[in-house]
Amino acid sequence: MKVFIYILWLIIFLLFIKKISFFKDKYLNLKKIYFLFIIKIIISFVVVGIYTYYYHERKNSDIFKYYDDAIILHNSFYSNKSDFLKMLTGINDNDEHLNIYYNKMNFWIKPYQFEIINENKTLIRINALLMFVSYNNYFVNVLFFVFLSFIGLFAMYKTLSQFLNTNQTLFAFLIFLTPSTLFWSSAILKEALILFFLGFSIYFLNSYFNNRKISRLLLFILFYILLFPSKSYIFLISIPAFSTLITLHFKPKLNKILTFAIIHILFFFLFFFSEYFLPYDFSQITVTKQHNFIKMAEQYNAGSKIQIPILENSIKSFILNTPQALINSFLRPFIWEAHNPLAILAAIENVLVIAYITLLIFFFKKVQLNNWILFSFSFSTSLLILIGLTTPVLGAIVRYKIPALPFVIFAIFSFFNFEKFTYNFKNIWKKQF
Repeated sequence: MKVFIYILWLIIFLLFIKKISFFKDKYLNLKKIYFLFIIKIIISFVVVGIYTYYYHERKNSDIFKYYDDAIILHNSFYSNKSDFLKMLTGINDNDEHLNIYYNKMNFWIKPYQFEIINENKTLIRINALLMFVSYNNYFVNVLFFVFLSFIGLFAMYKTLSQFLNTNQTLFAFLIFLTPSTLFWSSAILKEALILFFLGFSIYFLNSYFNNRKISRLLLFILFYILLFPSKSYIFLISIPAFSTLITLHFKPKLNKILTFAIIHILFFFLFFFSEYFLPYDFSQITVTKQHNFIKMAEQYNAGSKIQIPILENSIKSFILNTPQALINSFLRPFIWEAHNPLAILAAIENVLVIAYITLLIFFFKKVQLNNWILFSFSFSTSLLILIGLTTPVLGAIVRYKIPALPFVIFAIFSFFNFEKFTYNFKNIWKKQF
Protein backbone atom coordinates (compact mmCIF):
# COMPACT_ATOMS: atom_id res chain seq x y z
CA MET A 1 0.00 0.00 0.00
CA LYS A 2 2.79 2.45 0.91
CA VAL A 3 4.64 1.73 -2.33
CA PHE A 4 1.42 2.26 -4.30
CA ILE A 5 0.80 5.67 -2.68
CA TYR A 6 4.37 6.75 -3.40
CA ILE A 7 4.15 5.70 -7.06
CA LEU A 8 0.77 7.43 -7.39
CA TRP A 9 2.15 10.75 -6.14
CA LEU A 10 5.27 10.37 -8.27
CA ILE A 11 3.09 9.92 -11.37
CA ILE A 12 1.05 13.00 -10.37
CA PHE A 13 4.20 15.11 -10.05
CA LEU A 14 5.58 13.84 -13.36
CA LEU A 15 2.31 14.68 -15.11
CA PHE A 16 2.30 18.08 -13.43
CA ILE A 17 5.78 18.79 -14.85
CA LYS A 18 4.66 17.62 -18.30
CA LYS A 19 1.40 19.57 -18.46
CA ILE A 20 2.11 22.89 -16.71
CA SER A 21 3.43 25.68 -18.93
CA PHE A 22 5.78 26.83 -16.17
CA PHE A 23 8.10 23.95 -17.13
CA LYS A 24 8.19 24.83 -20.83
CA ASP A 25 11.73 26.04 -21.50
CA LYS A 26 13.85 26.52 -24.64
CA TYR A 27 17.05 25.31 -22.96
CA LEU A 28 15.70 22.39 -20.93
CA ASN A 29 13.44 19.94 -22.71
CA LEU A 30 11.13 17.56 -20.85
CA LYS A 31 13.71 14.74 -20.80
CA LYS A 32 16.31 16.95 -19.15
CA ILE A 33 13.80 18.20 -16.59
CA TYR A 34 12.71 14.65 -15.79
CA PHE A 35 16.37 13.65 -15.49
CA LEU A 36 17.05 16.38 -12.93
CA PHE A 37 13.90 15.51 -10.96
CA ILE A 38 14.64 11.77 -10.91
CA ILE A 39 18.20 12.46 -9.74
CA LYS A 40 16.78 14.39 -6.78
CA ILE A 41 14.44 11.50 -5.99
CA ILE A 42 17.32 9.01 -6.04
CA ILE A 43 19.37 11.26 -3.77
CA SER A 44 16.43 11.48 -1.35
CA PHE A 45 16.73 7.72 -0.79
CA VAL A 46 20.50 8.09 -0.40
CA VAL A 47 19.94 10.73 2.30
CA VAL A 48 17.57 8.44 4.19
CA GLY A 49 20.02 5.55 3.85
CA ILE A 50 22.94 7.59 5.20
CA TYR A 51 20.94 8.89 8.15
CA THR A 52 19.54 5.45 8.88
CA TYR A 53 22.78 3.50 8.82
CA TYR A 54 25.39 6.14 9.66
CA TYR A 55 23.54 8.22 12.29
CA HIS A 56 21.94 5.61 14.50
CA GLU A 57 19.99 7.84 16.93
CA ARG A 58 16.83 8.69 15.00
CA LYS A 59 15.43 11.28 17.40
CA ASN A 60 18.40 13.60 16.78
CA SER A 61 18.56 13.02 13.03
CA ASP A 62 17.55 16.19 11.23
CA ILE A 63 15.69 14.45 8.41
CA PHE A 64 13.46 12.47 10.80
CA LYS A 65 12.89 14.74 13.78
CA TYR A 66 10.26 17.04 12.26
CA TYR A 67 8.33 14.13 10.78
CA ASP A 68 8.34 12.20 14.06
CA ASP A 69 6.99 15.19 15.98
CA ALA A 70 4.41 15.72 13.24
CA ILE A 71 2.99 12.25 13.90
CA ILE A 72 1.95 13.42 17.37
CA LEU A 73 0.37 16.57 15.99
CA HIS A 74 -1.39 14.65 13.21
CA ASN A 75 -2.78 12.02 15.57
CA SER A 76 -4.27 14.73 17.78
CA PHE A 77 -6.72 15.42 14.94
CA TYR A 78 -8.41 12.09 15.62
CA SER A 79 -8.51 12.48 19.40
CA ASN A 80 -9.20 16.21 19.84
CA LYS A 81 -9.76 18.39 16.78
CA SER A 82 -9.76 21.55 18.87
CA ASP A 83 -6.25 20.81 20.18
CA PHE A 84 -5.13 19.98 16.65
CA LEU A 85 -6.35 23.32 15.29
CA LYS A 86 -4.72 25.25 18.13
CA MET A 87 -1.35 23.66 17.46
CA LEU A 88 -1.73 23.87 13.69
CA THR A 89 -2.68 27.54 13.57
CA GLY A 90 -0.67 28.75 16.57
CA ILE A 91 -3.80 30.32 18.06
CA ASN A 92 -3.78 29.60 21.81
CA ASP A 93 -1.13 26.95 21.25
CA ASN A 94 0.43 27.83 24.61
CA ASP A 95 -2.49 26.38 26.60
CA GLU A 96 -1.11 24.38 29.47
CA HIS A 97 -3.14 21.27 28.68
CA LEU A 98 -1.39 21.01 25.29
CA ASN A 99 1.71 19.90 27.17
CA ILE A 100 0.36 16.36 26.90
CA TYR A 101 1.44 16.61 23.24
CA TYR A 102 4.50 18.81 23.64
CA ASN A 103 6.00 16.50 26.24
CA LYS A 104 6.01 13.72 23.64
CA MET A 105 7.71 15.92 21.03
CA ASN A 106 11.43 16.57 20.89
CA PHE A 107 11.66 19.67 18.72
CA TRP A 108 8.42 21.63 19.00
CA ILE A 109 10.08 23.70 21.69
CA LYS A 110 13.66 24.71 20.93
CA PRO A 111 16.27 24.19 23.67
CA TYR A 112 17.44 27.78 23.14
CA GLN A 113 14.85 30.44 22.35
CA PHE A 114 16.93 33.12 20.69
CA GLU A 115 15.17 33.67 17.39
CA ILE A 116 12.21 35.78 16.35
CA ILE A 117 10.14 32.78 15.30
CA ASN A 118 10.33 29.05 15.93
CA GLU A 119 10.64 27.60 12.40
CA ASN A 120 10.59 24.04 13.78
CA LYS A 121 6.84 24.41 14.25
CA THR A 122 6.44 25.33 10.58
CA LEU A 123 8.06 22.11 9.41
CA ILE A 124 6.15 20.00 11.93
CA ARG A 125 2.83 21.55 10.89
CA ILE A 126 3.49 21.03 7.18
CA ASN A 127 4.39 17.39 7.74
CA ALA A 128 1.27 16.87 9.85
CA LEU A 129 -0.89 18.24 7.04
CA LEU A 130 0.88 16.14 4.40
CA MET A 131 0.06 13.01 6.39
CA PHE A 132 -3.58 13.41 5.35
CA VAL A 133 -2.56 12.68 1.74
CA SER A 134 0.53 10.53 2.38
CA TYR A 135 -1.27 8.25 4.85
CA ASN A 136 1.66 8.53 7.28
CA ASN A 137 4.08 7.37 4.61
CA TYR A 138 7.42 9.02 5.40
CA PHE A 139 8.74 8.63 1.85
CA VAL A 140 5.70 10.38 0.38
CA ASN A 141 6.34 13.33 2.69
CA VAL A 142 9.95 13.31 1.48
CA LEU A 143 8.72 13.26 -2.13
CA PHE A 144 6.67 16.40 -1.50
CA PHE A 145 9.71 18.20 -0.09
CA VAL A 146 11.81 17.03 -3.04
CA PHE A 147 9.20 18.41 -5.42
CA LEU A 148 8.93 21.73 -3.57
CA SER A 149 12.68 22.30 -3.65
CA PHE A 150 12.82 21.18 -7.28
CA ILE A 151 10.25 23.67 -8.53
CA GLY A 152 11.80 26.37 -6.33
CA LEU A 153 15.18 25.77 -7.98
CA PHE A 154 13.48 25.69 -11.38
CA ALA A 155 11.90 29.08 -10.63
CA MET A 156 15.37 30.44 -9.78
CA TYR A 157 16.77 29.02 -13.01
CA LYS A 158 13.95 30.45 -15.15
CA THR A 159 14.34 33.87 -13.58
CA LEU A 160 18.13 34.19 -13.60
CA SER A 161 18.84 32.45 -16.93
CA GLN A 162 17.05 35.29 -18.73
CA PHE A 163 19.97 37.54 -17.82
CA LEU A 164 22.68 35.21 -19.12
CA ASN A 165 23.87 35.40 -22.72
CA THR A 166 25.20 31.87 -22.98
CA ASN A 167 25.43 28.41 -21.36
CA GLN A 168 21.97 28.46 -19.82
CA THR A 169 21.80 24.66 -19.87
CA LEU A 170 25.07 24.33 -17.99
CA PHE A 171 23.83 26.96 -15.56
CA ALA A 172 20.69 24.90 -14.91
CA PHE A 173 22.62 21.68 -14.31
CA LEU A 174 24.97 23.40 -11.87
CA ILE A 175 22.08 24.90 -9.92
CA PHE A 176 20.37 21.53 -9.56
CA LEU A 177 23.36 19.21 -9.27
CA THR A 178 25.76 21.11 -7.03
CA PRO A 179 26.36 18.33 -4.45
CA SER A 180 25.39 20.22 -1.26
CA THR A 181 22.26 21.68 -2.88
CA LEU A 182 21.27 18.32 -4.34
CA PHE A 183 21.79 16.47 -1.06
CA TRP A 184 20.36 18.87 1.51
CA SER A 185 17.34 19.97 -0.53
CA SER A 186 16.23 16.35 -1.05
CA ALA A 187 14.99 15.73 2.47
CA ILE A 188 12.44 16.93 5.02
CA LEU A 189 14.44 20.00 5.97
CA LYS A 190 13.90 23.76 6.08
CA GLU A 191 16.22 24.22 3.12
CA ALA A 192 13.61 22.66 0.79
CA LEU A 193 11.02 25.23 1.90
CA ILE A 194 13.51 28.09 1.64
CA LEU A 195 14.35 27.22 -1.96
CA PHE A 196 10.64 26.90 -2.78
CA PHE A 197 9.53 30.23 -1.29
CA LEU A 198 12.66 32.16 -2.30
CA GLY A 199 12.56 30.77 -5.83
CA PHE A 200 8.97 31.81 -6.40
CA SER A 201 9.52 35.16 -4.70
CA ILE A 202 12.08 36.18 -7.32
CA TYR A 203 10.13 34.47 -10.10
CA PHE A 204 6.89 36.38 -9.48
CA LEU A 205 8.68 39.66 -8.77
CA ASN A 206 10.48 39.42 -12.11
CA SER A 207 7.19 38.43 -13.77
CA TYR A 208 5.63 41.56 -12.32
CA PHE A 209 8.52 43.65 -13.65
CA ASN A 210 7.85 42.24 -17.13
CA ASN A 211 4.07 42.43 -16.99
CA ARG A 212 2.45 44.70 -14.40
CA LYS A 213 -0.34 42.33 -13.41
CA ILE A 214 -1.51 42.78 -9.84
CA SER A 215 -1.88 38.99 -9.46
CA ARG A 216 1.88 38.56 -9.94
CA LEU A 217 2.65 41.24 -7.38
CA LEU A 218 0.31 39.58 -4.89
CA LEU A 219 1.94 36.19 -5.51
CA PHE A 220 5.38 37.73 -4.91
CA ILE A 221 4.17 39.21 -1.61
CA LEU A 222 2.58 35.88 -0.61
CA PHE A 223 5.69 33.77 -1.27
CA TYR A 224 7.99 36.35 0.28
CA ILE A 225 5.91 36.51 3.46
CA LEU A 226 5.84 32.70 3.65
CA LEU A 227 9.64 32.75 3.60
CA PHE A 228 9.55 34.30 7.09
CA PRO A 229 8.12 31.32 9.03
CA SER A 230 10.34 28.97 7.02
CA LYS A 231 13.56 30.71 8.00
CA SER A 232 13.20 34.18 9.48
CA TYR A 233 16.81 35.25 9.04
CA ILE A 234 16.70 34.43 5.31
CA PHE A 235 13.69 36.73 5.03
CA LEU A 236 15.43 39.51 6.97
CA ILE A 237 18.80 39.47 5.22
CA SER A 238 17.08 39.46 1.83
CA ILE A 239 15.29 42.76 2.52
CA PRO A 240 18.25 44.95 1.39
CA ALA A 241 18.66 42.80 -1.74
CA PHE A 242 14.99 43.08 -2.68
CA SER A 243 14.95 46.79 -1.77
CA THR A 244 17.87 47.44 -4.12
CA LEU A 245 16.29 45.36 -6.89
CA ILE A 246 12.91 47.08 -6.67
CA THR A 247 14.35 50.60 -6.30
CA LEU A 248 16.63 50.25 -9.33
CA HIS A 249 13.88 48.72 -11.43
CA PHE A 250 11.48 51.60 -10.89
CA LYS A 251 14.23 54.26 -10.83
CA PRO A 252 16.59 53.03 -13.57
CA LYS A 253 18.35 56.39 -13.90
CA LEU A 254 19.81 56.13 -10.40
CA ASN A 255 23.46 55.25 -10.09
CA LYS A 256 23.43 51.51 -9.38
CA ILE A 257 26.52 51.32 -7.18
CA LEU A 258 25.62 54.42 -5.17
CA THR A 259 22.03 53.23 -4.67
CA PHE A 260 23.27 49.79 -3.65
CA ALA A 261 25.70 51.35 -1.15
CA ILE A 262 23.16 53.75 0.39
CA ILE A 263 20.50 51.07 0.87
CA HIS A 264 22.95 48.64 2.46
CA ILE A 265 24.49 51.25 4.74
CA LEU A 266 21.00 52.20 5.97
CA PHE A 267 20.13 48.57 6.71
CA PHE A 268 23.55 48.04 8.29
CA PHE A 269 22.86 50.73 10.87
CA LEU A 270 19.25 49.62 11.27
CA PHE A 271 20.61 46.16 12.14
CA PHE A 272 22.70 47.57 15.00
CA PHE A 273 20.16 50.09 16.28
CA SER A 274 16.95 48.18 15.57
CA GLU A 275 15.86 48.23 19.24
CA TYR A 276 15.13 51.97 18.85
CA PHE A 277 12.73 51.40 15.95
CA LEU A 278 11.50 47.81 16.30
CA PRO A 279 10.67 45.38 19.13
CA TYR A 280 13.81 43.38 18.27
CA ASP A 281 17.52 43.96 18.82
CA PHE A 282 18.84 42.12 15.75
CA SER A 283 22.52 42.44 16.60
CA GLN A 284 21.95 41.03 20.09
CA ILE A 285 19.82 38.22 18.66
CA THR A 286 22.72 37.33 16.33
CA VAL A 287 25.23 37.36 19.19
CA THR A 288 22.96 35.22 21.36
CA LYS A 289 22.36 32.82 18.49
CA GLN A 290 26.10 32.34 18.06
CA HIS A 291 26.73 31.78 21.79
CA ASN A 292 23.90 29.26 22.05
CA PHE A 293 24.97 27.46 18.87
CA ILE A 294 28.44 27.03 20.36
CA LYS A 295 26.88 25.60 23.55
CA MET A 296 24.76 23.17 21.52
CA ALA A 297 27.79 22.04 19.49
CA GLU A 298 29.67 21.33 22.70
CA GLN A 299 26.67 19.66 24.35
CA TYR A 300 26.07 17.28 21.44
CA ASN A 301 29.80 16.87 20.74
CA ALA A 302 29.40 17.82 17.08
CA GLY A 303 32.01 15.96 15.05
CA SER A 304 32.82 18.86 12.72
CA LYS A 305 32.91 21.59 15.37
CA ILE A 306 35.34 24.43 14.66
CA GLN A 307 36.56 27.37 16.68
CA ILE A 308 35.05 30.69 15.66
CA PRO A 309 35.69 34.13 17.21
CA ILE A 310 33.23 34.99 19.98
CA LEU A 311 30.96 37.81 18.85
CA GLU A 312 30.26 40.89 20.93
CA ASN A 313 27.31 43.19 20.38
CA SER A 314 29.30 45.93 18.67
CA ILE A 315 29.88 47.13 15.13
CA LYS A 316 33.62 46.67 15.61
CA SER A 317 33.26 43.01 16.60
CA PHE A 318 31.08 42.21 13.58
CA ILE A 319 33.37 43.99 11.11
CA LEU A 320 36.59 42.45 12.47
CA ASN A 321 35.10 38.93 12.34
CA THR A 322 33.53 39.23 8.88
CA PRO A 323 36.63 38.15 6.85
CA GLN A 324 36.98 34.94 8.89
CA ALA A 325 33.24 34.39 8.62
CA LEU A 326 33.40 34.55 4.82
CA ILE A 327 36.33 32.13 4.73
CA ASN A 328 34.48 29.67 6.98
CA SER A 329 31.19 29.78 5.09
CA PHE A 330 32.54 30.05 1.55
CA LEU A 331 35.64 27.85 1.61
CA ARG A 332 35.34 25.35 4.46
CA PRO A 333 35.57 22.47 4.99
CA PHE A 334 39.04 22.32 3.49
CA ILE A 335 40.20 19.00 2.05
CA TRP A 336 42.25 18.17 5.15
CA GLU A 337 39.19 18.79 7.36
CA ALA A 338 37.02 16.24 5.54
CA HIS A 339 36.72 12.98 7.50
CA ASN A 340 33.58 11.41 6.05
CA PRO A 341 32.04 11.06 2.56
CA LEU A 342 29.69 14.05 2.94
CA ALA A 343 32.51 16.30 4.15
CA ILE A 344 34.74 15.11 1.29
CA LEU A 345 32.05 16.03 -1.25
CA ALA A 346 31.64 19.45 0.37
CA ALA A 347 35.41 19.98 0.35
CA ILE A 348 35.66 19.05 -3.34
CA GLU A 349 32.80 21.42 -4.06
CA ASN A 350 34.70 24.22 -2.32
CA VAL A 351 37.83 23.42 -4.33
CA LEU A 352 35.78 23.73 -7.52
CA VAL A 353 34.40 27.08 -6.36
CA ILE A 354 37.96 28.31 -5.79
CA ALA A 355 38.88 27.00 -9.24
CA TYR A 356 35.93 28.83 -10.85
CA ILE A 357 36.88 32.09 -9.15
CA THR A 358 40.55 31.66 -10.15
CA LEU A 359 39.55 31.05 -13.77
CA LEU A 360 37.27 34.08 -13.58
CA ILE A 361 40.34 36.25 -12.98
CA PHE A 362 41.83 35.08 -16.31
CA PHE A 363 38.60 34.90 -18.27
CA PHE A 364 36.79 37.93 -16.92
CA LYS A 365 34.19 39.49 -19.19
CA LYS A 366 33.05 43.07 -18.84
CA VAL A 367 29.27 43.21 -18.74
CA GLN A 368 26.73 45.83 -17.93
CA LEU A 369 25.95 45.57 -14.24
CA ASN A 370 22.32 44.48 -14.09
CA ASN A 371 20.01 44.57 -11.08
CA TRP A 372 20.00 40.78 -10.63
CA ILE A 373 23.79 40.69 -10.29
CA LEU A 374 23.52 43.25 -7.48
CA PHE A 375 20.71 41.24 -5.90
CA SER A 376 22.79 38.05 -6.08
CA PHE A 377 25.84 39.73 -4.58
CA SER A 378 23.80 41.27 -1.74
CA PHE A 379 21.85 38.16 -0.82
CA SER A 380 24.65 35.60 -1.11
CA THR A 381 27.25 37.75 0.68
CA SER A 382 24.90 38.66 3.52
CA LEU A 383 23.89 35.04 4.02
CA LEU A 384 27.47 33.75 3.92
CA ILE A 385 28.62 36.38 6.44
CA LEU A 386 25.76 35.60 8.83
CA ILE A 387 26.38 31.85 8.63
CA GLY A 388 30.11 32.30 9.13
CA LEU A 389 29.61 34.55 12.13
CA THR A 390 27.16 32.30 13.95
CA THR A 391 27.81 28.69 12.96
CA PRO A 392 30.58 26.66 14.67
CA VAL A 393 29.86 23.36 12.89
CA LEU A 394 31.14 22.68 9.37
CA GLY A 395 28.31 20.27 8.55
CA ALA A 396 25.76 22.94 9.41
CA ILE A 397 27.64 25.58 7.40
CA VAL A 398 27.52 23.40 4.27
CA ARG A 399 23.79 22.93 4.66
CA TYR A 400 22.82 26.47 5.65
CA LYS A 401 24.59 28.13 2.73
CA ILE A 402 22.78 26.31 -0.09
CA PRO A 403 20.21 29.12 -0.69
CA ALA A 404 23.18 31.33 -1.63
CA LEU A 405 24.73 28.92 -4.13
CA PRO A 406 22.41 29.52 -7.15
CA PHE A 407 23.14 33.24 -6.88
CA VAL A 408 26.89 32.68 -6.54
CA ILE A 409 26.79 30.51 -9.67
CA PHE A 410 24.75 33.17 -11.49
CA ALA A 411 27.26 35.89 -10.57
CA ILE A 412 30.20 33.78 -11.79
CA PHE A 413 28.40 32.96 -15.05
CA SER A 414 27.56 36.64 -15.61
CA PHE A 415 31.23 37.66 -15.70
CA PHE A 416 32.82 34.51 -17.14
CA ASN A 417 34.00 34.66 -20.74
CA PHE A 418 33.10 31.17 -21.94
CA GLU A 419 34.06 31.93 -25.55
CA LYS A 420 37.61 32.90 -24.59
CA PHE A 421 37.90 29.94 -22.23
CA THR A 422 36.73 27.47 -24.90
CA TYR A 423 39.06 28.96 -27.50
CA ASN A 424 42.09 28.70 -25.21
CA PHE A 425 41.17 25.21 -24.08
CA LYS A 426 40.89 23.97 -27.67
CA ASN A 427 44.28 25.48 -28.55
CA ILE A 428 45.95 23.85 -25.54
CA TRP A 429 44.31 20.52 -26.40
CA LYS A 430 45.55 20.65 -30.00
CA LYS A 431 49.09 21.41 -28.91
CA GLN A 432 49.12 18.58 -26.41
CA PHE A 433 47.36 15.93 -28.51
